[in-house]
Amino acid sequence: MVKKVDELAPDHIGWRLWNASKQWETRFAAAMIDAGFSWYGDARAGVIPYISASGTRQVDIVNRMQISKQAVHQSLSELEMDGVIRRVPDPDDGRGRIVQFTERGVAARKAALKIKEALENDLRAELGEVQFDALYASLGAFLPKEDR
Repeated sequence: MVKKVDELAPDHIGWRLWNASKQWETRFAAAMIDAGFSWYGDARAGVIPYISASGTRQVDIVNRMQISKQAVHQSLSELEMDGVIRRVPDPDDGRGRIVQFTERGVAARKAALKIKEALENDLRAELGEVQFDALYASLGAFLPKEDR
């Protein structure tokens, strides 16, 4: 149901989903910065979820993020300078690179899991068990079947 608040700012499900997502992202980034991982406040942090624990081919990150090679390369270069990731040669592609987390990157991922759990617990407390569980289940319906 699209409810017009005004001509340029309709209230609809897409807006609410986007806004809720931004609220989560803001809380998460602030907690990560407080935990000592300052790069989470920058755009370069957007690449981190696309790197698996075992490493990910740089070209796969570009394809998954659906942004330019240059933008991904820039973010990875900045994370590499911060000691969060390293790029090693891809044994299956002479020109390719594998992106791996350094010890610092692994520490950030471990902290991120704890912070996400705390944020989820806060949200559960704000909404209550029933409403939280309903929201969680409803959002799951938007996921591709392989991610449910």
